[in-house]
This record gives sequence, C-alpha cells and structure tokens, in this order.
Amino acid sequence: MSEIILGKVIIRGKIRLKTGLHIGAQTEAIEIGGIDNPVIKDPLTGKPYIPGSSLKGKMRSLLEKAKNAEQPEDMRGAGDGKYIGRNIGTANNPIWIHSCEDYNKAKGCEVCRLFGTSSKGSNFPARTIFRDAHLCDNQNPDEIIEIKYETGIDRITSAANPRPMERVVPGTEFEFEIVYNVEDENDKKTDLENLIKLMKMLEDDYLGGSGSRGYGKVEFAITEVVERSRDYYLGSADQNLVFSDEEGKRPEEVLLEISGKL
Repeated sequence: MSEIILGKVIIRGKIRLKTGLHIGAQTEAIEIGGIDNPVIKDPLTGKPYIPGSSLKGKMRSLLEKAKNAEQPEDMRGAGDGKYIGRNIGTANNPIWIHSCEDYNKAKGCEVCRLFGTSSKGSNFPARTIFRDAHLCDNQNPDEIIEIKYETGIDRITSAANPRPMERVVPGTEFEFEIVYNVEDENDKKTDLENLIKLMKMLEDDYLGGSGSRGYGKVEFAITEVVERSRDYYLGSADQNLVFSDEEGKRPEEVLLEISGKL
C-alpha cells in the first residue's frame, strides 16, 4: 500500500540529565591509560550527543512492554504467536521484539504505527522521526564530561577490577526534536498522546547504559508543539502553533494543555 502525508506535527524541547549519562561509543584505538568506555561524540565537534536511535529504541521498548502487559497471560512473553514474538537476535542469543506480520495489523497497532515494522510479507515504515539531540548552546563542552571509576569484585577471590567510565555530567541539557507524520487523522491524537506519555515513562526509567547502577535518569521539558498541514508545505496555509513555552513544561502538563487541540 502507498503511504500518504496529511501533515506533520513537530515536538521540540530539552532533555535534562538528572544523573550521569553513558551512551557508549567504540574506541578507535587502544591507548595506555586511555578510557576504554567513552561516550558517543559528534566526530566533527567532539561534543557528546544523544543519538535519535537511542531515544527511539528506548521509547519503543517501553511501549512494547506496556502493551504486552495488556495482553492475556497466554499471549505474553516470547515465542510463536505471542505479542512479543519476533527474534531479531540469534538462536543462541535471542532478542525478542513485537512486530505485526502484515500492513493492516501494523496500521491498527499503536507500537508499529509509531515506530515501524518489517516482516517477511510486509513493511510498515515508522510514522515518527527522532532527530539526534545535540547540546544546547549554553552548555560548555569542556565542563560536561567526567570520568567515573567503578570496581568489579571477583566473587571468588575478592580481587578488584577497576574500570573507568566516561559520563556526561548531571545538569547537562540537550535539544530534542521529534517529527510525527500524520497519515490518518483518526490515529493522530492517540499517537501523539502516546509519544508524550512515553517521555514521562522514560523519566522513571533510564536512557543509555548502566541504568541499574544509577546512570541515565533524564527529564523532558517540552518547549513547542507545531502542526503543519500538507497545505502549509504546498504554500497555501499557515502552521498551527499548538503549544509554546520558552522555558519548557513537563510532559504531563503539556498533555493536559494540548489534548483538546489535536
């Protein structure tokens, strides 16, 4: 089936780190005394950023788990015919995700509509675009990286194995942008509400690695929600400013303000 675009809704704001953030990058070379767990950085500026893929992957995972909990008990978990039933890993190291098996099912699925899916017989592109989140202009890149030393303890010998971890420090702010393609007006309100609810859910989870050890607690501040119709792009209509606040508001506050405007 062909895709259509009736318009776009752009959500902009800031991601504030409440604890240190580690989204890892591969080391290009091994150096004596060097850090073997660096954070990902822009290759041109050397500044850390949050990849759009990290935001998308985490938010999809949270929505899958939330929707999986709604299923009857015999439809939960992993395996054939189950809600989380597609293995994108290997037989020895399975990675189970939810994936609708055809276009019509994907169109009716709150997970696959937002984040896309592909299977042997069909493909449903994501309606949502997650931009990379770069440092806000007021952030000093020389003051936002720390080296945190952790120690692994051998349970048998009690020998210590220190390991340095690079982290972006608490208080750092990144600018995010999420673009939602409106393909069906009947789905728009539910999809956008899910996106904002996922921001709140992510605040009570973690982003990046080592979340169980206190890393990756974030806070969202939404500064703008803009709706642009197809006619706006064709030059015959103005955009609709659904929400605007220069300082930014919490996801739950924005949800209350815009619920009647979508």
